[in-house]
Amino acid sequence: MMHIGSWKRVACAIAGALALGGPVVGLAVQVAPTPAGALGPALTTTTNSISFQATTLGDLSGGIPFTLTNTSASTVTINGTTGFVITGVGANDYTGFPENNCNVDASGNITIAASGQCTFDNFFSPGALGARPATLQILDSASSGIMISFTGTGAIGYYQVSSSGRVAHFGDAAFYGDASNLRLNRPIEGIAQTGDNGGYWLVANDGGIFNYGDAGFFGSAGALPLNKPIVGMAATGDGQGYWLVASDGGIFAYGDAQFYGSTGGIHLNQPIVGMAPTPDGGGYWLVASDGGIFAYGDAQFHGSAGAIHLNKPIVGMAPTPDGNGYWLVASDGGIFAYGNAQFYGSTGALHLVQPIVGMTAMPDGSGYWFSAADGGLFNYGGAPFYGAANSQGIGNIVAMTTDGAPTLQAFLDQPALRSHGAATRPSWGALPHGPHFAGP
Repeated sequence: MMHIGSWKRVACAIAGALALGGPVVGLAVQVAPTPAGALGPALTTTTNSISFQATTLGDLSGGIPFTLTNTSASTVTINGTTGFVITGVGANDYTGFPENNCNVDASGNITIAASGQCTFDNFFSPGALGARPATLQILDSASSGIMISFTGTGAIGYYQVSSSGRVAHFGDAAFYGDASNLRLNRPIEGIAQTGDNGGYWLVANDGGIFNYGDAGFFGSAGALPLNKPIVGMAATGDGQGYWLVASDGGIFAYGDAQFYGSTGGIHLNQPIVGMAPTPDGGGYWLVASDGGIFAYGDAQFHGSAGAIHLNKPIVGMAPTPDGNGYWLVASDGGIFAYGNAQFYGSTGALHLVQPIVGMTAMPDGSGYWFSAADGGLFNYGGAPFYGAANSQGIGNIVAMTTDGAPTLQAFLDQPALRSHGAATRPSWGALPHGPHFAGP
């Protein structure tokens, strides 16, 4: 078993690997033997339980196989639509795809001839934090009674970054390096991560890019004469590109990030302070310090604080997992929720030692964090507290991000997923596969 990456990045790769007739990743599993002398069921399985490693929300782990063997003298069939029943807290989190040794007809039904086999490769993409157990029951024509238990744990973490380029990491967020030992021409202003807990980028206010882990370098604005300093960045959904935004709303797109528009030629009442991408990478929002929102591409306008008298300026924003809402945060920790974004709490009524400088949201939309300039961390809703940079003395914090990506469940806005894939290539779980889910 291994961690593969974000579900959007690997879903198409899974389908491609299956088309070639092999599992994406193999792992030997415990065989459940039939006692000597006992008359076993028509179908047997190589395992009755599969365990996945702890997986960051928005990521996908797998693929661990189980193989069904027909030990009878007759053909056994499994209905591709009704023959796989999965229940439990994590019922929406697991899926299995048949390999090419499975005989699948045009209606999606599986037939296993006498002495024949059918192998499924299984994957885990947690929809929430904590233990996510589920049980799969296979209903075949011979009533073999196959049941397989799945266990996996959803995890999350977050990063805080200082103006000197030091990165603090908490929860399951892994450390891949930082710019603290480099001589920076200009201070760091932002951080974005690849969405698979595998790497991140730092951006300086001159547009210089520093990449770590599996975050690729796709270009920078460090050598360009900027009209205004860079104030933030955002990554595309597949981690193969990013946008930089300047305080005048100028947009710089690199890798597979597309340019959808900017406020670079508009007279702004107040400067841009941040940006956020839509979940499919087809657009983005810019937010100004007065709470004005500028939507481009497929980013929808859900409201703004531009006409509200603010006690303190807006310093950041975060989108909901399906892109149908967003939060704005002010330097006093006041929260403004729009669209389907829920209000979980704020520090607006608290006396803060240092101002809030940024926020990030849970990949399942259940809560959010924001960071103060001194590294203080405030968590609300389902966002857990794992520690804060103010205990590490890393200096002036300028931004933060989670290490996860929007979960498949929240992206589809479906609390109970029922997709079984294409009729000619059934999957017993809910993970969509094919080009549409391969990334933006």
